[in-house]
Order: sequence, then structure tokens, then C-alpha cells
Amino acid sequence: MLSKLGFPIYGMLFLMLSLSGCSEGGREYGKSPDHTNFGSASNKSTESERAYQTQQLYGPVTHNNTSLEFNQFLSNQLNAMNGVNTAIVMTTDKNAYVALMIDSSAIGTKGSTKETNNQGTVKGFYNDHAPFDDYLPSNELNNGFNSYETAIHHDLLSHRFKQTMAEKIRLLQPSVMDVYISANRDFLNKMNGYAQETWKGNSLMPHLTDFNQTVERVFGTAQVLPDK
Repeated sequence: MLSKLGFPIYGMLFLMLSLSGCSEGGREYGKSPDHTNFGSASNKSTESERAYQTQQLYGPVTHNNTSLEFNQFLSNQLNAMNGVNTAIVMTTDKNAYVALMIDSSAIGTKGSTKETNNQGTVKGFYNDHAPFDDYLPSNELNNGFNSYETAIHHDLLSHRFKQTMAEKIRLLQPSVMDVYISANRDFLNKMNGYAQETWKGNSLMPHLTDFNQTVERVFGTAQVLPDK
């Protein structure tokens, strides 16, 4: 059922919940403002408890998810954030996993290393390394050329950037136990393929084993040190 504004009624209920905030196990999320400078020192004074990869603060984890769905609503909410060009959110029985591309609508989102080659753009080429080949498979969002930015490892994304995304997810879907966020290009393209399966009306359950193996490879299972 749609509201007068065209949003699903359940989506409107989520948005109403966002006005009141939420807490889980003594943690409060959604209190930090949305920023355009995620590297600003002024952000540190408003830090709340880390909202992403929280279980790995206390010991090793396993990504033994038993269900898998593409979450269009949460994807849309993160897409609207400063610094995010594209976000694909997968939700399981307990966790949320985010694959994203970064744009220039915010600063301080990641380290200064550039992974995407946009040199061909000024020359009128899609791919500077293959100027006469502009082919891109339909399931790929980013092949490293003429596109938005990625980050090979999730640790390259700034803490405040990940914190803001994780807080928004926890605010809108309080049942989420943990949040994992990566801008790894291969991970992004694979999650885009899963999203396309959903848009075709196909279940993602046949991909569950592959998904669990993928997120274990991307995010690891070992205990991690808290961010400073």
C-alpha cells in the first residue's frame, strides 16, 4: 500500500520512527548529525559507541547467515547521504551488509588513494587503457574506469563515514544486530548482481552460501581493535 506521497506505508512508519530515535542494549544511535566533512575534528566530540562491526570488538565472528534479501528501502536511505553515490544494502536474519560507491558530495570519506581511473574522460574515452572498448557487463557498476570512487579495503573508509551509515541503518531497522560496510569494487559488483536478481523477482536464497563466503572474505572473522 502506498501513501499519498508514493512511499510504501511501511516505509513511512520507518521514517516516523527515525524522529524519535532508538536504543538497543544501552546503545543510542542516530544522534549524530549528517555531515559533509567526515574527517572534521569537530565530529569527534559527538562520538557515540561504534555502530558497525561491533561483534568483532569482543571476539571472532562467523558470517553464518540463514537468510538473505536485498533491502531497497535502506539502500534508498543511504543513497541520499552525503558522500554516497550508490549504496546496495543486503539484510540477513541478523545483519546488514552495505556495498557502496563514493562521490564528491562530502569529504573525509576515505584515504587519499584514488582507485578509479577517470583520465579517459577528458580525452573522450570511457576506458583510458582500451579507448575503443566501452563494454561493461550489465551486472557491473564499476570496472575501475570513468566512474565513482571505491576502496579496496573497508578500513580505508573513515570511521565517521561508516558510523553515520551504520547509525542510520540501526535507526531505521532496529532488529539489525550488526552492520558491515565496504566500498570494495568486486564486492559492489557482486551485490549489484544480487540486487538485479531481486528486481527480476528471483529469491536470493540459492546464493546464500556464496554470499556468506564473500562477506567472510571481505570483512574477515578475527577480532578487531576499536577505532581511535
